[in-house]
Amino acid sequence: MTVNTTSAVYLQQQMQGRVLTPEDADYEQLRRGWNLTINQYPSLILVAETVEDVVAGVRYARETGLGVAVQSTGHGLQIPANNSLLILTSRLNAIEIDAQARTARMEAGVVWGKVVEKAVPYGLAPLLGSSPHVGVVGYTLGGGIGWLARKYGLAADSVRSIDLVTPDGVLRHTSPTENADLFWGLRGGGGNFGVVTALEVELFPVTSLYGGNLTYSGELAGPALRFYRDWIQTLPDEMTSSIAVLRFPSFPQVPAEMRGKAFVILRAAYVGDDAEGEAYIQQWLDWNPPLSNAFHTLPFSEIATVSNDPVDPAPTFYSNELLDGLSDEAIDVIVQNIITNPTAPLMVTELRHAGGAIARVPADSNAIGNRDAQLYMQMAGMAPTPEIQAAVVAYIQQYKAQLQPYLRGNVYLNFIKGHEATSRVKDAFLPESYKRLMALKAHYDPDLMFRFSYQLVPLPVAE
Repeated sequence: MTVNTTSAVYLQQQMQGRVLTPEDADYEQLRRGWNLTINQYPSLILVAETVEDVVAGVRYARETGLGVAVQSTGHGLQIPANNSLLILTSRLNAIEIDAQARTARMEAGVVWGKVVEKAVPYGLAPLLGSSPHVGVVGYTLGGGIGWLARKYGLAADSVRSIDLVTPDGVLRHTSPTENADLFWGLRGGGGNFGVVTALEVELFPVTSLYGGNLTYSGELAGPALRFYRDWIQTLPDEMTSSIAVLRFPSFPQVPAEMRGKAFVILRAAYVGDDAEGEAYIQQWLDWNPPLSNAFHTLPFSEIATVSNDPVDPAPTFYSNELLDGLSDEAIDVIVQNIITNPTAPLMVTELRHAGGAIARVPADSNAIGNRDAQLYMQMAGMAPTPEIQAAVVAYIQQYKAQLQPYLRGNVYLNFIKGHEATSRVKDAFLPESYKRLMALKAHYDPDLMFRFSYQLVPLPVAE
């Protein structure tokens, strides 16, 4: 729908924050997320300064028939928020640490790096992911697998309470004892039920870890994947790891010395006795000397160095699948599609080892499904132009078709985007959990105001 200037002024009069229309100077910058492949044009952008601003925005959207989209950092954009009210929460950034209770309460715009800064002086750690620049809320609502996952579980498992503005414009507190049905669905169900304004999570007694990465030549991809497959069968819960097979594309954005070159990277973090962690990594050094070895004991404040994720916005398309194991045949397909084919538009396949504490949480404790999957497989390619993105999407479909005999047929919610955020959502949940989520959606959001997150009810992407 088209929003006129008078309507925007009406909303602005109820706000401490800002309301922007497409005619405003900052609109072009603020409409974009971190992933530049998502090109969206909301009718209005609301830059919230207070929780009351969020309430006013949702009530306005209810009155005018606008759909509502929410983002803080924009790392997790899945569906373009066209013709919507886009609520930006990045200015809601208060953090409260309760060291005695070992909890953190965070407003909707907080990024994980700020939580780490606040928690570390107390000898505590949150269950953040690979990047400290990612927003707390979106990451957590979709599950949240990070470097402490096998020891302490997914981020959603650590949540103690959530505050949100539901589609009727009411601010609600959810917990195991208050609005418990909604609390269940929020943990793993994505942004389907309203605008989260704050959440409280458990913190864990982690001050340091043994972690880093090893880099090998791409020529060793096949043997490295086979070694990794056998190695993870020996690991205790204290070790969370991944292995990535990648080939840098020949794009101007890539440093000249890296263009077209292929590598294998082992990443891992061991939470426990450093000597024990070092002994597990020594098995890799004995197997084959790496090109580089960045493993060392590091304070938890430096956890981001394990992955070294990009900081600047980038155009990337990605997808994922879950596996119960890694057969020789599946390894051959991975190597063929990333290493053997030097012109492949796909840049990376990363396999993250799950299990441990992830698998021990009761299946009905929250909405997260597929806890028994052994490996989370993510595949991604740089997509600086629509033509290259189309090539990446087509290549991923071809890649998955070759892998199909070895896949579970499930996905991890935080690693899907685009058309899969409408067509594959059901595959992220157990059948009974999906039915329960659909019932919650029908109860709290029957008009599908919140239709720009992972879609429980399939809708066309275009408005």
